[in-house]
Amino acid sequence: MPIRRAKRGAEMPRPKLQDGTWGGFTQTTLPNGRIVLTARYRRTDGSESKTTAQGRSRSEATRKLLGKLPELVAAAGPGKGQPERAAARTFRDLALEWIDHDRLRMEQGEIAPSTRHEHERIARNILIPRLGDELVDQITTREISVTYHQMVREWPAQARNAKGVLSLIMTYAAQMGFVERNLVREVPAMRRKKKEIFAPGIDELRVFRAAVVAYNEDSARPGPMPGPLLLDTVDMILATGLRIGEVLGLRWEKDVVLDAQSPYVVVNGAIKEKGGAKRWEPFPKSEAGLRQIALPEYAVALLLRRLVDNAAGSEFVFHTRTLRPNGQQDVHRALRNVRQHAGLPKDYVPHALRKSVGTVVAKTIGLEPTAVLLGHERSRVTEQFYAKRTREAPDVRHIVQAVHDSISAARRWQAEGA
Repeated sequence: MPIRRAKRGAEMPRPKLQDGTWGGFTQTTLPNGRIVLTARYRRTDGSESKTTAQGRSRSEATRKLLGKLPELVAAAGPGKGQPERAAARTFRDLALEWIDHDRLRMEQGEIAPSTRHEHERIARNILIPRLGDELVDQITTREISVTYHQMVREWPAQARNAKGVLSLIMTYAAQMGFVERNLVREVPAMRRKKKEIFAPGIDELRVFRAAVVAYNEDSARPGPMPGPLLLDTVDMILATGLRIGEVLGLRWEKDVVLDAQSPYVVVNGAIKEKGGAKRWEPFPKSEAGLRQIALPEYAVALLLRRLVDNAAGSEFVFHTRTLRPNGQQDVHRALRNVRQHAGLPKDYVPHALRKSVGTVVAKTIGLEPTAVLLGHERSRVTEQFYAKRTREAPDVRHIVQAVHDSISAARRWQAEGA
């Protein structure tokens, strides 16, 4: 019987793979010139799947593929009724999909708009330029570690946040079935260099506050004479230890109680500016930020004066001439002018005043209550970043004297017994 030959162009049947083996590689070239190789493989338990590897050349992609296939064929396949992993995609596509997911979380009230904006900024400007063309399931722990260390060198102030956003994206990838697990968690964060806490003392605060007053009263300075807004903002931070956004977010009707036996303010939100126009958001920095703070007498007097002067009826305690809330950048800009006017170093910022409050209160009543005052979830944060550690050791003279007296008495007793 004559042998029939396959017609030209007809597909030959795909050979069946043996357990623990893989087939030939199929090549695809991306628009950026990178090579993607795809291989079908059969695990030792008989289940089959596909995997890919990407490289700048076919040899590089082949090396990556051959490096992972032995481990894949030895791994167990999905259990009965469980789907195979979703088809691979580039990090760029995944990150853009995650940005939409993050936006949905914001719309459902899980995260603040400013937080979502910062997530998107980091994803688009830092992570996608570095990892965008990589296939998600080909990103290794080593590649994540190298990328993170590069970010530490280039953007030391943002590297930790960028690593956090990358972890969120890869957690989403694992949930969607694009990767087995989030490898970012296996890369330890580099310990940040500990900076000396700048918390101005009493004398320094006196000089700083006098500089604010002198700047306001300088008639030779160009521009309109300012009102008490900046000085009142500074004094309120010193009275409460609030963050600058929390001070500026105080509202007369909902956050300030002056007719109680012990007047107080409630922190329900803050003024935010990232990701849009200046606005009030009901999101303190953390859940621990929702707190009630009793007011000292001078802060009560300050608020009563501002209430009397609020003839136009602004909703916010610290508002501009247009009755809009004062913004964080407005305060920073004004304090920059004060520092230049008085020749003060740039360390005198609102957060330094908050640290001064934390240092004094921690020294007086301890770290735990200070953490509650400052809105920290853990007192470790208060100690590490806010409460300036004193170099003066506690006075324990009476304790060590008692030890000495006990030792001396024992020696006398032994001598008399001999």
